[in-house]
Amino acid sequence: MNSVRSRLLITLSGVFLAAWVIVGIFAYTEARHEVEELFDAELVQSAKLLYTLLESEIREDEELHFLTTSHETMHEYESSIAFQIWKGDQQVARSQFAPEKRIQSPAGFTFYSFNNQKFRLFSMHGDSGISVNVMQSLGVRNELTGYIIWSIIQPLFFTLPILMLLLWFLIGTALRPLQKVAKEVEARHPEDFSLLEGKHIPSEISVLISSLNDLFSRLRIAFEREQRFTADAAHELRTPMAAIKTQAQVALRSRDVDQQAAALKQIDSGVDRATRLIEQLLTMARVDPEESSKNFVDVDLCQVVTQVVADQVPCAGNNNIDLGMEHCSVAFMKGIEPALMTLARNIIENAVNYTRQGGKVDVAVLKQDRGVVLLVADNGPGIDSQQRERVFERFYRDVNHSSSVQGSGLGLSIVKRIADIHHAQIVLDEPDQGDGLIFKVVFPQA
Repeated sequence: MNSVRSRLLITLSGVFLAAWVIVGIFAYTEARHEVEELFDAELVQSAKLLYTLLESEIREDEELHFLTTSHETMHEYESSIAFQIWKGDQQVARSQFAPEKRIQSPAGFTFYSFNNQKFRLFSMHGDSGISVNVMQSLGVRNELTGYIIWSIIQPLFFTLPILMLLLWFLIGTALRPLQKVAKEVEARHPEDFSLLEGKHIPSEISVLISSLNDLFSRLRIAFEREQRFTADAAHELRTPMAAIKTQAQVALRSRDVDQQAAALKQIDSGVDRATRLIEQLLTMARVDPEESSKNFVDVDLCQVVTQVVADQVPCAGNNNIDLGMEHCSVAFMKGIEPALMTLARNIIENAVNYTRQGGKVDVAVLKQDRGVVLLVADNGPGIDSQQRERVFERFYRDVNHSSSVQGSGLGLSIVKRIADIHHAQIVLDEPDQGDGLIFKVVFPQA
């Protein structure tokens, strides 16, 4: 049974029924106790009345005569009540349905069995030798108790179906806002990620609305990121793919071995550029600010940067560039190690690529009061102050230097996104003397 309405109805009905059972048991116990107290009091009063009426007569009468009641039965419960009166060993009187044999019982209440019935017996013994036994069938008491309980619970059995119908209607009314939300979500276009309205919605359902809106927001961001990735890939891969195809056609048509070799070399270079572009696009697509921040761990930035510098040393050496770690302090911070390695690699790789042969690139990791700082300084051409804001845009390349260095224009955009994930601040500055660029990334204290 998957219906919330049915589950609530069954659960509430079960709770009400259990409550009624408990109330019935409690009422039965209390009713039984009160009935016992009432009938016991009547037995005492009856015994005292018989004792008082007959005491004076029995004391004055020297010759006692046995009395017994043998009148016509006038009430259906008359046979359930009986009494005996004795003076010494002589029976003075007894009711029609009382046993002939004397009931031997101490003063007070006890139970007595007679004619396959169980009785509640009260015995009273006076100083003059008069004994009075008054007893009442327990069946009468049980019957009265049952009648009282049935009178209490009988209306409940008639009201339970009515209550279930009322609950069914009320539950359905309470679930209408949820059904409205479900219909609204079901009728939505797959690309509609607009937020649901939470007006006039119960607080219990508003939590669901809030969660759905949060989900829609994440889906919208993911969908936009996927669309952006598709558009970027289609736009940026068109040029290198066209160039590769052109060079392939040249190699196929050419009869000159040298020309074929040159074309194949261009194809190889074009494949490398396309591969690099695809890697950057995939890296950009994988960087998700909302999800990545949930996976932060303790990372030693010094160790990460040292590894990146070591990987870039061969490339720097080929261009006769002095690449080295100027200072590296053990600096633990909260972050994602693969993302931080990508950030450091893109910054250092850019510095190496744009630094002229014989140049210098210094890398440092500093631990300061305000946080951990990654510093990369080179003596390359630098970046004009007017261009420093735009270099972090996707596919943007400085027109003054883009012709000399191959790239996709995504490297610093990825750096910016990873820095944002780690709540880091990027500062681009100029050296005090000469050309170059000082690239700083300031990470907050862990």
